[in-house]
Amino acid sequence: MTTIVKVNSKKKIKVNIIPLIDIIFLMLVFFMLATNFEKNKQIDLSIAGNMKSENQSNLILKIIIKNDGRFLINKKQVEKEKVETKVIEIWNTKKYKEIFILNEKSAIVQDLVFLIDILKNNNIEKIYFDNKE
Repeated sequence: MTTIVKVNSKKKIKVNIIPLIDIIFLMLVFFMLATNFEKNKQIDLSIAGNMKSENQSNLILKIIIKNDGRFLINKKQVEKEKVETKVIEIWNTKKYKEIFILNEKSAIVQDLVFLIDILKNNNIEKIYFDNKE
């Protein structure tokens, strides 16, 4: 014999979200613990006020980044593609102890980052900055 049971169609379906919240928090804790937080490489920047006295200015290699993307190394224009070789060539003469970068106010930031990358990749660390109005 078969029994037919009538289901009350007016019964409301409830969703309990408390277990869902527990699972979300457990996943959050898991991913926070599983993630490897690495410290980004840091660049120590010195402001121009820390520069040495004027009698040591001949020991400072001056690089100017112009608004139009040109580079001047000791007042001589150098193409962007040749900046790395020129800077390394001059630095390896051991004539200079520090590098002073003068960035014109509306110069492209990528050019400055490009130059800093070159210097850091070649282990040149005594770098000073200033902006040209």
